[in-house]
Amino acid sequence: MGPLSGAGPNHVNVAFSQATFPDVAMQDVRAALAIWGEEITRNIKDIDSFTTNIYPTPEALIEAMHSGSVDLAVLPTLDFFKEEARMEADLGLVSRSGPGGSQHYLLVVQAALPAQQIQTLKNLRFCHVKNDAVGLLFLNHTLLHQGLPEMDRFFATTEAKSKGSQALSTVYFGRADACLVTEEAYQIAVAMNPQIGRKVRILLTSPELMGSVAVYRKDYPAHMRQLVLEGVNLLKNYPRGAQILSMFQATELRQATEADLAETRKMYREYRQKKGRFL
Repeated sequence: MGPLSGAGPNHVNVAFSQATFPDVAMQDVRAALAIWGEEITRNIKDIDSFTTNIYPTPEALIEAMHSGSVDLAVLPTLDFFKEEARMEADLGLVSRSGPGGSQHYLLVVQAALPAQQIQTLKNLRFCHVKNDAVGLLFLNHTLLHQGLPEMDRFFATTEAKSKGSQALSTVYFGRADACLVTEEAYQIAVAMNPQIGRKVRILLTSPELMGSVAVYRKDYPAHMRQLVLEGVNLLKNYPRGAQILSMFQATELRQATEADLAETRKMYREYRQKKGRFL
């Protein structure tokens, strides 16, 4: 193992898998993370430096963690499940709301459609947010549970959009019959344009699922973990820090527990079992 970044002065290296940000432009993410690090270093006296990096793949992120150059890694939950044994990591932080926390996914359809069950959407047009693996897990798990094929063979067409608002607009304007978005994206869109709430309706709602997970390398010191938690939560007291938390739709952070992942893990295991059975 290489040099440990938490040794000596209080340095913190946080790394993200690029897939953690499915609906945000990467240049915006990089700029926001740079400000995030500056704000923590400037305002949290016990943290000497706070750096952030974005890795293109989970494999690259895991390799950096094993080398000791990453202290806290953030990646999509399903990638974590697939690589959990190799990562040898401890659960890190979770947001009390927003993409960094648990959230509901909604299957939304045109209000005029007579559909009351997912079966009635067969051979219709569907759109979703690209790279939203947990949302698609919910959808495919639901389809297989009903004895139906997965989405690519169930819908007549599937289209990936950059943002949840774009997916909702596609249904709103009649270019798709159904879409999958987070409850938060739906609420924001309806608040901005109440007409959306009158022209679409919610067909299915998922249980609370975790879209991403943050993990510490196992040998990262306990006192540093506490500093990270306190430092990130103090951000909301500073104007630029509050803006960054708002951009990531995150509120106060806390230590994650296995209970936070339980529902998502259960669905993932059931999906893999059902997929094996149907294939």
